Amino acid sequence: MTAVANPIPRSGFWNTHTISELQDIINSMPSRERAEAQNIFMLTLNACNKAVEDEILSKEIFCW
Repeated sequence: MTAVANPIPRSGFWNTHTISELQDIINSMPSRERAEAQNIFMLTLNACNKAVEDEILSKEIFCW
């Protein structure tokens, strides 16, 4: 079986948090910044979802 590469780049410069931890960080921000941070967070989740869908889940080895 062929290994599938992770299409989502990772930087060792930043810590890796869970989605729940990131939401907690956003929720602790001042309200005027919280909406923008939440928007960027959701745009990032959608971009990551699309990358996985396009680069991994659409591959023949994952088709049922």
